[in-house]
Formats: sequence, structure tokens, C-alpha cells
Amino acid sequence: AKLLSCRMSRRLKGVAAAAAGTVGYGYYTLEYKRSSRDYTQDGQITIADALAGRRQPFWNVAQNIFSTAATRAKDPDTTLLQCEDGSSFIPWSPPDRKSVQDKTKTQEFDILVIGGGATGSGVALDAATRGLKVALVEQEDFASGTSSRSTKLIHGGIRYLALAFQAKIPPRSLWDVITNLHYDHSMMQVVMHDLKERTFMMQSAPFMTKTLPMMIPLHYWWEVPLFWCSGKMYDIIAGSLNPLPESHFISKAETLFQFPLLRSEGLRGGLVIYDGQQNDTRMNLYIALTAAQSGASVLNHTEVMKLNTVGKLGDENYKVVGAKVRDMFTGASWDIKAKQVISACGPFADTIRKMADPEVTDIIVPARGSHLIMPDHFSPDAMGCVWFTQDGRVLYLLPWEGSTIAGTTDIKDMPSMNPTPVLNEVDFILRECNSVLSRPINHSHVRAAWAGLRPLVKDPNADPNDTKKLARDHVVDLVRGDLISICGGKWTTYRRMAEDAVDTAIKINPSLQPERGCVTESMSLLGTDRGGLICHKNFDKVVVTLREKYDMDKLVAKHLMHNYGTRALVVAEIAKEYAEGPQKGESKSQGLRYLKLYSKYPMLEAEVVFACRSEYACTAVDVLARRTRLAFLDAYAAEQALPRVLEIMSKELLWSGRRKEEERKKALEFLKTMSMPSA
Repeated sequence: AKLLSCRMSRRLKGVAAAAAGTVGYGYYTLEYKRSSRDYTQDGQITIADALAGRRQPFWNVAQNIFSTAATRAKDPDTTLLQCEDGSSFIPWSPPDRKSVQDKTKTQEFDILVIGGGATGSGVALDAATRGLKVALVEQEDFASGTSSRSTKLIHGGIRYLALAFQAKIPPRSLWDVITNLHYDHSMMQVVMHDLKERTFMMQSAPFMTKTLPMMIPLHYWWEVPLFWCSGKMYDIIAGSLNPLPESHFISKAETLFQFPLLRSEGLRGGLVIYDGQQNDTRMNLYIALTAAQSGASVLNHTEVMKLNTVGKLGDENYKVVGAKVRDMFTGASWDIKAKQVISACGPFADTIRKMADPEVTDIIVPARGSHLIMPDHFSPDAMGCVWFTQDGRVLYLLPWEGSTIAGTTDIKDMPSMNPTPVLNEVDFILRECNSVLSRPINHSHVRAAWAGLRPLVKDPNADPNDTKKLARDHVVDLVRGDLISICGGKWTTYRRMAEDAVDTAIKINPSLQPERGCVTESMSLLGTDRGGLICHKNFDKVVVTLREKYDMDKLVAKHLMHNYGTRALVVAEIAKEYAEGPQKGESKSQGLRYLKLYSKYPMLEAEVVFACRSEYACTAVDVLARRTRLAFLDAYAAEQALPRVLEIMSKELLWSGRRKEEERKKALEFLKTMSMPSA
């Protein structure tokens, strides 16, 4: 009765209205789980969405709600969390890996998505919320490639805005500005699309995104009006729905106050612009989990061995109808049947394209971008710095996850799952940082160094040596067999890329019959309290609950809220089980000691448990790199935490001693790619 009292009268009215077709998408929310426990509180797939196309009568929905109470009775260890009014709910948990595998072996899907990065997960979410039956497979882990190795910004691209009006950047004089004036509409379109999607991303998971002011140091008098106008244009393009403050000019004194480490020599002031910042890997994970909550079958560590086809290559009836996949742990293989296949494999797109058509021309040009992680005292807590380098690139120095991130470079490379920076790139980044900072940075300050591959796209009919043909926006590619590949683009535009890919699939494949159009533009992700039951989307309340009810310190509480949203409360319940009580000789008032993976960072051991139970973590690298981000922040700290991570995961996933040792070796090998490169 307590479970069902959580504002149920308003919820049931919403159910009845949705069944009658009178409630729009996103009004009334209850958790929808297709695998079990059907409807419970706060998973927050809308009732309108859950009922659309199914036309379940009201009583069936009510029965599903009551089944939650039965589940609780059968499984008394199920975590119950409280709503603001004191009533309880069962948090959503994804179906286990085995059940997802079994489903992909026996059912035919409307769409099979290859690739579990931001774009692939976005395609799965878009298609699933349209009412299509979707499967997604990823060879490694969600966000194991490019999507985890970004600069962590949600931005429109200040460099692209400059390139829209300047043939050469950066200008060295006012005369340079005048003589290089031009207009490139393709660059302007990139900025317009990016800023529109920036607004969506900032609102889709507000607990995980934050507004980040970034300062552009100005050293010449003519830069002041030029960059001020650029900043205002940036704001205007963002539109009236822009959730961020407007850019503004600040004096030299204010510039040095806001960013004390900047060199003062020749400084005229600074332009402050605003963009968004995210934890890219966890954002990717939450997109994939929201897709799973919407009914998609998602599998990481599942390799595509070949594409299955009917007909003969070149014939009119030649068609890609699925894929043969392999479990990377057991070696078991099986076929996944699908009416349409969409590839979102980033730098590896050409590999999948050639599975469908071996004669196809390569279109991907991977570009390596390297980043360095340094201590937090090299940047203020709430102010970044961005400037143009001598060769026209943009370099960022930003606060992130209690550290400072610096990057990036842009060097052509070959596709690789674990690209690594070279010493020349590290020296370039340090040299550029030292050109604007008053305190020198050297190799000893670098805690982690890592690289990612950006999949730039070229026109297959163009001169392969003409770099001007590299697409700055995304491309939806179609090859024989009707294989769709979504290529290029940026993190910020993943949702629009996914929408375009699914739109193309529906256009070319009449067997796909969606129940509704695209709804992701107004959709929130898992953990955002879409039902308004826990904190009314005021996530500071989650921090207060973690501090007051669970006695956590502020740093840990904020870390959990920013990375898990309302699901932080589930992590806190697990953390209580792993916490230590007062030590011998201490009074009971000392409270609990929550065990950390490494003393310097706020990541808890409980996060490893949660990752195994509710986030599809299968390997030690999954946890160290893509659930906690410790490997990206501090390679040494990740190595020190590895034994405890292995111990916890062995217990949770029932590893043998042999498997545990394999995981240890693979993790150490991975951590080498996250450390300072040798000469």
C-alpha cells in the first residue's frame, strides 16, 4: 500500500488519459520494464509511450503496477527508495546479459545497430522510442572508443565560427582580418546545428552536464571588438532557448582574478564564453541504458564477425538482413536477424561497409586528438581557458572531475581501439600551455595522457589528397545491400545524427513501421527524475540526502549526484553495505567510513558493485576507465585500485582465478596506453 501511495492518484489519471490518447509524450511517468516487474515508480518511461501501439486496457496497466508489490514480496532484498512524500519505489535495473543474448538469438529485429558509442547508442534510443524493435551490439564496451576520449565539452565550436568568416586563423593583425574575410556557409551550418543540439544535451541529463565559462585571453586592441562581436554572434546563433549565460568582455584585472595563472604581460582582457561540460563516457552509458529501458536489446563485448545477406552482390534483391556475432568472453556465436542494419562504428566504419560491399571506397580519415590530465591547481574550479595556437588549432585548458584537462591535437592516424599519444604531442600541448600560463608545466605534472580518433569523412568521389573535402558535419552513407553508415559529426550532435540515420532507414525500408516520429529532442535520460517523485529535478536535494541520510562528505555526495543522478541513492544503499563502522576507541558518533577506490579521489568501492549489477560492466577496464573514469584521471591511482576492483568484480561476476588473472594483465596493458609516453 505504501508503494502504491506515491502520488498514485495523479499517476493513474495519467494512465487513463494516455490510454485514451489524450496525453502527449512526457507528461505522466512511471518506470517501464519490458523484461520484468513491468511498471514501477521512477524509471520514467512515459505511460503514453509505453501504451502507444500496444493499446493495453487500463486494467492491464494497473495489474502491472500491482505486480511490483508482488516482486517486492518475492525478493525482499530488492532496494526500495523513498519519494519526497515518504512513499517508496523500486529503481529500474536493466535485464541481465544472458536474457538479452537469448532474446537476440530468437527474435527478428526491425533495426540492428552496430556500435555502442554515442551515435550508435543514440540510434538505438531513437529507434526504440519510435516503437521499433531494436538490437545493439558493441565489440568492446559502451564508449570504449572515440566517445570516451573527447575534450568533455558540449559546444558549438568557436573554431568553426571563426572559419566561417576567416580564410586563415588565427589572424595576426587587423590587416589579416580584413584580407582574409570570406563566408563559408558550411561552417556556419556546423555551428548552428551544434548549438541547437547543445541545448538539448544540457537539458537531457542536467545532473551530468554543467555550464562552463571559458576565457579567451586577448592581447591586441583590435582583438577586443573582434572577439566581442564573435561572442555575441555565438549567443545569437544559439537562439532564445539557449540555457547558458551570454558571453561578455572582462578587464585585465578581472581576467587575472578569474584565472590567476594567466600571464599578465601584454594582456588586454578576456572574452568569457559559455559552453557545456559532461562526463562523456557516463553520458554515453546512460544513453544506452535509456535505450534498454525503452525496449532495445543492448550487448557490449559482442563482436560482429560478418554481415548476413540474401541475394547476390550486384543483384537488385541483394540485401543485408542481420549479422553473425560472437560473445567476446565465451566465444559463442549466433545470428541476429534484422530488417535493417545501421553501422555507427566511427573510425571503423569502412570495415563494416566492406562487409556489405567489398568494392566500396573508403570514406573515413581518422584524426588523432591527444589530451593530458594534470592536477586541479592548474585551472580554477569554475573557469576554463581557450586560445588559438600558432598553427590555427584550438587548445583548451579546463577543470574536469577534480583535475585539469589540456588538449587537443589533430593528427592523421590509422584506426585503433587504443590509440596512444606520442611524446611530440605531449610536448606540443605543454609548450602551448606554458605560452599562456605564468607557472610552468612539465612532464612530472602529467597524471594521465590519452588519445582518441575522430572519424572525419571525405567525399568518396573526391581527390583523396584534398583535405578540404573532409566533412565537418556528419554523413549518412548508403552502400549496396542497403547498409546504412552514420559517419563523422561530433559528440554534441549525436542525437541529430541518430535521428537522420533512423529517418533514412525508414525512408528506404518500407517494412519498418514506426508507431510515432522522433521524440528524442524533448526526451530526458535515465536518472533525471522524469516523474518528479524524488527531487523535482532539483538535484541539490540528492546531494543533501546523501549528506544527511547517508552521512557522506560533500565531495563524494556531489560526485555521486553528478555521475548517477537519482540513481546515486541506489549506489548509496550499496555503499552502506561496504562501509566501515567506527574504529576501535572511537565513539559511535564517528559514523560510517565509505570505502574509496583511491584516497585522493571520490570514487567508492560501491560503484564497482553497482557497475556490475546495473551498468553492464564486464571487465576491470570497463570499471576503471568507463564507469569511474579513474584511468582517465590518474593512471597510477587506477593501477593502485586495480587489486580491489578485481576482488569485488570476482565476487559479483563469479570469476575463476584464471579469469581474474587475465583481467589483471589486460587492465595493466590498457593502463600503459593512459600513461605518459616514453621517448
